Amino acid sequence: MKKQLLASVVAGLGVVGSAHAVHVNPDGLGQVLLYPYYTVQDGYDTYVHVVNTTDSAKAVKVRFLEGKNSQEVLDFNLYLSPKDEWTGVITRTATGAQISSQDTSCIAPRQLTTPEAFRTTLFRNDSVNAAARTREGYLEIIEMGDLPSTVAAAATHTSAGVPTNCATVRAFADTVTLLPASGGLYGFNTLINVDAGLSTTVDAVALDDFWFADLASHTATGTTTPSLNNASGEAHILNGNQVVNATFASAAVDSVSAVLARTNVINDYVVGLDFDAMTDWVITFPTKRFYVNPGVLSTSTDTVARAPFSQKWLTDKSQSCDTIGITYYNREEKTEVGEGDFSPLPETQEAALCNEVNTISIVDNGGEGGLLGAAFTNAQIELAAGFNAGWMDIGFISAAADTGVTSLEGVNVAGLPVIGFALSSFTNGTLEVEGVNVMSNYGGSSVHKGVRSITLPTVD
Repeated sequence: MKKQLLASVVAGLGVVGSAHAVHVNPDGLGQVLLYPYYTVQDGYDTYVHVVNTTDSAKAVKVRFLEGKNSQEVLDFNLYLSPKDEWTGVITRTATGAQISSQDTSCIAPRQLTTPEAFRTTLFRNDSVNAAARTREGYLEIIEMGDLPSTVAAAATHTSAGVPTNCATVRAFADTVTLLPASGGLYGFNTLINVDAGLSTTVDAVALDDFWFADLASHTATGTTTPSLNNASGEAHILNGNQVVNATFASAAVDSVSAVLARTNVINDYVVGLDFDAMTDWVITFPTKRFYVNPGVLSTSTDTVARAPFSQKWLTDKSQSCDTIGITYYNREEKTEVGEGDFSPLPETQEAALCNEVNTISIVDNGGEGGLLGAAFTNAQIELAAGFNAGWMDIGFISAAADTGVTSLEGVNVAGLPVIGFALSSFTNGTLEVEGVNVMSNYGGSSVHKGVRSITLPTVD
């Protein structure tokens, strides 16, 4: 019996037990896209791209979430015609942030040719509740399903490059029965700082087979569904050259957390030196709100967080912290344990990440930094002397992260569900090239690497 269970849990790569279990698609195409970061701080604008590579017209939910506690600041429904690409730009306002788009793809409740300001409604009771909090965050795009032919025709672009009839699409939007979601979406954000002469592109993480094959879910704008807790509850977790199959019945979001979980994230850094290098890491926990916000996964008011996260959201402090360990190396293998260098420290005086998006500035000894200019999700690691370039390992070391999530089959996945990247810049200022003054600044990003810890059920 136990051997049969293990056979259903672990299958060879590409030979999996269920055709519809959520997984990270390494090819970058999916039904759900998780964009790890947006910002309008310190001169940056964020350009959003989503592409429909299929021959089907689609209804997708576009949701922007602020970075401290993943509270929704805006959502809308986007209707993509076949082979369509939609673009928009997040910009700064006098008080907060806004989204606008000159793209013609149909949007409900209305097109975004006039900018729409991000909202503060869902975090007004927090101690940090100004509209400026909306200037840092991330976004998720969830395909709700393929459009049936009658509505698809109205959403499809004509030879003039505009949809046939967006009014028709909006009129049918709240009552139409969608076809099952077929996936095939990809996306990315471009962070552009014109004044600094810096730009970088960050890919969205693609989740595929999010829905069961026969399920689609269209919701009106102004609702917080569908969300990551509407996943099928089944997961395919890539583990080396195996795929681990796991079922999470009590909370479907656990299946998403399981496929994103890592015990450690690893990436490079470079600071200072002759070209005034700067490095920020972005570490985003896209499912954290479902574990730390009271009442999210139950009808009662929860008093504690649920594993893999440690601390419920504290409205009076506007934080929810998980302890970490920091080890870094220079390029000649010298190492340093940097737990005491992490700031700002929570009350426990341990190194910790206290937001759902964490923008960590890595600075040289005695220096200051902040490449992305974060003000609400910011933290800092000050390196020891002699560590200007190398790589860093941040481990999630809390007891809750070690507990992880456990499936009905007894598959345990430790760590925290995480996505993100490292961004570095190199500033040479203005140089003269063949008698012409040119700005010589450069930047680039690198997705985080990670370590998994999966424990399978014991077999005889």
